[in-house]
Amino acid sequence: MTGSFAVSKHDEGGGTIRLAVRGEIDDEVSDALAQIIGNAAAQPNVTVLIIDLKRVPFLAAAGIRALLEGRAVALYHGRSYQVVNARGVVHGVLATTGLLSLFHTTIRRTPASR
Repeated sequence: MTGSFAVSKHDEGGGTIRLAVRGEIDDEVSDALAQIIGNAAAQPNVTVLIIDLKRVPFLAAAGIRALLEGRAVALYHGRSYQVVNARGVVHGVLATTGLLSLFHTTIRRTPASR
């Protein structure tokens, strides 16, 4: 593993939580990441959960699973879920697997006005 894995939680106000991930997301850390995302999604008053991959140089299949599990928990709790700032190899993995658009999931809380 290159670099230490860490996740920093940032409250951006208005019910938005940003989880800034640092380091490789591989088999060693994927379960921990899924649990961190799930815990954040289950917190009261959270409406939007953003997973920031700006400082993630590598994403293994286990990392994709962790992001998908996190999305499932967020949607279960009615949270919008976004994965942002994927770059390089990580962006390529998400694009190749077709997950880029899936990871920008927005929950509408009220019907749109017509």
